Amino acid sequence: MAKEFTFNWQWDIKSSPEAIWSLAADTNRFNRDTGQPEVELLTNVKGTKLARMKLPILRIEWEEEPFEWTYPYSFGIARRYRKGPLDEMRVNARFDPLPEGGTRISYQSIFVTGNLLAQLGIPFGIGVIAKNRFERAFRKYDAIIQRGESVNEMPRRRALSSGGRARFKSQSEAVMKQGTNPELVNRLEDFLDHADELSIQRIRPYALADAWKTNRRAVLEMFLRATRAGIVDMSWDLLCPSCRGITEGHSNLADVHGDSHCNTCQIDFRANFDHNIEVVFRPNASVRAIDYAAAFCVGSPQLQPHVVMSQSLSPLRSLPVDVQLEPGRFTMRASNASGSVSIFADADGASKADLRVTQYGWPPEEQRVSLLPTLNLINATDADSTFQLERTSWGDQAATAADVTALQVFRDLFATEVIRPGEEISVGSITLMFTDLRESTRLYRRIGDAPAFGRVREHFQLLEDEIAAEGGAIVKTMGDSVMAAFRHPIAAMRAMWKAQVKIMERGEPMLWLKAGMHKGPCIVVNLNDRLDYFGSTVNIAARLPNFSQGGELIFTEEIYKDPEVQEFLTQNLKPEVLSRFTDNVKGFDEPFTLWKLRV
Repeated sequence: MAKEFTFNWQWDIKSSPEAIWSLAADTNRFNRDTGQPEVELLTNVKGTKLARMKLPILRIEWEEEPFEWTYPYSFGIARRYRKGPLDEMRVNARFDPLPEGGTRISYQSIFVTGNLLAQLGIPFGIGVIAKNRFERAFRKYDAIIQRGESVNEMPRRRALSSGGRARFKSQSEAVMKQGTNPELVNRLEDFLDHADELSIQRIRPYALADAWKTNRRAVLEMFLRATRAGIVDMSWDLLCPSCRGITEGHSNLADVHGDSHCNTCQIDFRANFDHNIEVVFRPNASVRAIDYAAAFCVGSPQLQPHVVMSQSLSPLRSLPVDVQLEPGRFTMRASNASGSVSIFADADGASKADLRVTQYGWPPEEQRVSLLPTLNLINATDADSTFQLERTSWGDQAATAADVTALQVFRDLFATEVIRPGEEISVGSITLMFTDLRESTRLYRRIGDAPAFGRVREHFQLLEDEIAAEGGAIVKTMGDSVMAAFRHPIAAMRAMWKAQVKIMERGEPMLWLKAGMHKGPCIVVNLNDRLDYFGSTVNIAARLPNFSQGGELIFTEEIYKDPEVQEFLTQNLKPEVLSRFTDNVKGFDEPFTLWKLRV
């Protein structure tokens, strides 16, 4: 006869719910830290997973429904067992803020079993052993947060073998010779030596840089150099635009397809360079061998940090849910209804909002809510539905393919890393800059071929130095012209301003550099075995130098409106050096608003 066991535990900690969430809701790490065995995912169809424990003798398999959670207050999970001593398990964890600060953790677990041995063992195994392990884990996380550390900084036994350490020391010499700060290399060695396997299965350079409180680009460039040196391996991971889970991972860019499929969401999607292709790293096996398949949970709220809330609701039911939101735009979806409703959160929004879904979908009106609203979920359909509230914007801790391929370091070290011939992958926004020299042919006639070639070559080197210093990359040179790519307009503006000033400081014979800059969407292509860009954004940027007389930067309204560019212009330039004009760009019907900046 089946018997139900219920355990309710409470602990008070010093950390806030927001602080403890990132660790407690990472159930893969939590299960590992509480001594639970590894698990293996067998199938995953629309979020319902079939999994089993990796045990030598006992065979335990279960079907697991998707997690339910509300950031940063609660999460829960239910398992229905197909094999093993248990019939069912349900877990619900709550993180309630205390009036004086800190958090009260309420952890409830329910087990149902008809197995006699399990009935005898559960009171001690769960009620005593598991309770103590769970409390130790929460207390440890609380202590880490209070010390201002990350889980990667926790003292652990050293993982690098003598051979691995020697290889790191030898190979890191090349990394430092290429310009990486030795202090950063030392931090990388310490990280690879002490981080647990869960932390280095998929290393995200920007997240690591934030934890180290150091420059993101410097850390990313270090990882690129370390990849070329053989210290780490690089992977191009495709992320589903819906669940944002990994659908594919490739060691070479040439293996990345523009079209992909997510088994969890059962959708096809088109990859995008600046959203859902992320570049991650892992230790090379010669430095530190790890088990990339090691997992202790097949689902976790932290696997989808962009999802603020996921709650299941029966037909014709409502459920009020308190959520905590960042300022910005969100999207609410329901699993059994088409479409979505847009939600904008700010300090002046409504404290309560009804969100009703019917068999016809959602109402078209956008909802404006506060940062701590109560959302009343209403399932006005005749089927169970899972409501999900997602941040519309993508997180900024991902080093995307657009970020990586716009770096000169990548272009220099991985010149053969290109997409397949004939493949076209979009990039939502890239800043492109074209330059040319005014009357360079006359310069050759005036001072002679050798001196003129020396000045032109000097100008190329100066451009490359300033472009690389601002995180951009030279895509190609064409005669006396340069095409460069940047992720952000302000970087292109600073690079060109400094280059123009230095070229003019060289004096006679004067080189007059013409430059144009534009940003927008385009297509990444393989052109002559080189990563190149194609589309209207490229065509517009390429024609802008024609409006310059030399010693001038021409840029579009899209560049001018960028907030960082506005700040740069206001703080560094006199008003008389900047002028606005309207003109036609060859190949385009409508006139363009353009800006001219004189050095």
